Amino acid sequence: MARTKSQTDNEGTRKKVERIRKRELQGPDPIVRIGLMEEYDRISFSVRNKYDIVSLSGEMIEAGVVSDQRWHVIPDRTNEARAIYSVLTTAFARRDSADKLRRTLSQQNYSARVIEVGEEILIDGRLITNNIKYRVLIGRWATEREAKQHIDEFRDDFAPRVVRQIVRPASGVIELHNHDYTESRMIEDGFRIIPRTDDSEVTLYSVREGTGFHWEREVDRTYPGIIEIRIDHRGLLMSLTELPLELYLEGVVPAEMPSTFPIEALKAQAVAARSELLSKIGLKHPNDPFDLCAHVHCQAYSGCSHYDELASKAVKQTHGQVLMLDGKVAEAVYSACCGGHTEDKVNVWQPPDSPHLKGRWDITSDKDIPKKLDLSRETDIEKWISMRPKAWCNPTAHEDLPDNLINAEKYFRWEITYSRRELEDIIRRKSGEDIGNLIDIIPLERGNSGRLMEIEILGTMRNLRIQRELKIRNVLSPKYLYSACFTITVEDGADGRPINFILRGAGWGHGVGMCQVGAGVMAARDHDFKAILNHYYPGTTVEKIYGD
Repeated sequence: MARTKSQTDNEGTRKKVERIRKRELQGPDPIVRIGLMEEYDRISFSVRNKYDIVSLSGEMIEAGVVSDQRWHVIPDRTNEARAIYSVLTTAFARRDSADKLRRTLSQQNYSARVIEVGEEILIDGRLITNNIKYRVLIGRWATEREAKQHIDEFRDDFAPRVVRQIVRPASGVIELHNHDYTESRMIEDGFRIIPRTDDSEVTLYSVREGTGFHWEREVDRTYPGIIEIRIDHRGLLMSLTELPLELYLEGVVPAEMPSTFPIEALKAQAVAARSELLSKIGLKHPNDPFDLCAHVHCQAYSGCSHYDELASKAVKQTHGQVLMLDGKVAEAVYSACCGGHTEDKVNVWQPPDSPHLKGRWDITSDKDIPKKLDLSRETDIEKWISMRPKAWCNPTAHEDLPDNLINAEKYFRWEITYSRRELEDIIRRKSGEDIGNLIDIIPLERGNSGRLMEIEILGTMRNLRIQRELKIRNVLSPKYLYSACFTITVEDGADGRPINFILRGAGWGHGVGMCQVGAGVMAARDHDFKAILNHYYPGTTVEKIYGD
């Protein structure tokens, strides 16, 4: 599972060396690595059935473990990874386009360079996708704080963010204790818990889930496959799992979509999740020893803690099937509820754009589309949010739906009211900036679904410009707003100063790709999984790329 090294950074006029990063997966069920926990000062686990515990270098530590007592892992003597921090301006699918921008920025006296992320992915020798992107970075700073001090220089032309590159990995020793701390072993860097039987499982305790969101909590999770515990970049502990892709999906589908949804919606979810993983290997976590994480940043994965018969059936009935576009596995992002209109991928994440991830109406019939509305305009988005159109993700527009779909109506349209002081405190905590008294929040740019891409927060001490829909949802909520598709109404007091801010919104999530509530309603209305996928990912086809 070791990755090949990326080519060295392209700087100045240094000769470019092209070394395409490749990853070979073996069918009929490829093996993937999923990050489970990061930045823990202690990890406790227990084992069901027989396992071996082996060091990362292959040395046997404990053979044939059968005890169901808890083990405890603590970092002992560790060294943090060495990293550099840079400002990411944008990314391109072609190196020559990235080089052109690098030269332009260099002529403006910026220390610009191009780095490659992503990989060519092959299954049984067949190239299934090439997700390699070329990022244009500015600067090399030793801390994230230093890099953030320069980010405002690029806001007029880009939606910049700070990225980290690991230049020296973390190292050190961790201590493995038995259940009552009477025995321990010192292990360099980390170890692997390897099952001896197919029904062996590992339970990890107090796993953080939904950090920052309204469902944030700690839970105990049970996982199949190999579990690896090792030192993370901060010199603390992380865990990951190595397992067959199809087994991974059996833990993803019920974590991402209610398993009470109709089977055809669950099958659409399985194909989307399989495609999303294969299209993003090497791209989402280029600094990490795993392919995707088990959280909302990538795809939620709950192990076998919430296996569901219907969800597992959906995975098995679509075994090896993915979305294909122009001969490659297509990325297949999705969100809970689009609110009646999906969003352009490029408006939510870095370029390049994707032709099958363009914002479009999620209306059931062309005749019901409000064609005169432009949701990027303030007057039109106000009208749109006040409407209850016959969208697939509007359960109240459809009769005889099961209760689990009717209950999703609360995400289609929503409203929240903050007092001025309450919102000031949220902004101060979330942004790290003291704006003084909040005066107003000005929408500056919206995507074609009405989701805000940029706002300006006006305060008596300073103004803040916030870009990207997720950052906007974060800075205006104790957790996260359901979506960035909202309008802002300010209620003033007798003295003319704001006293309340009312946010009225549509949808839950970024809105790109498949709308999960919409998929559920389409399935309840007798659309099969291929029709659902064709609706949300136009131009793609479903193809079986591995398995019998």
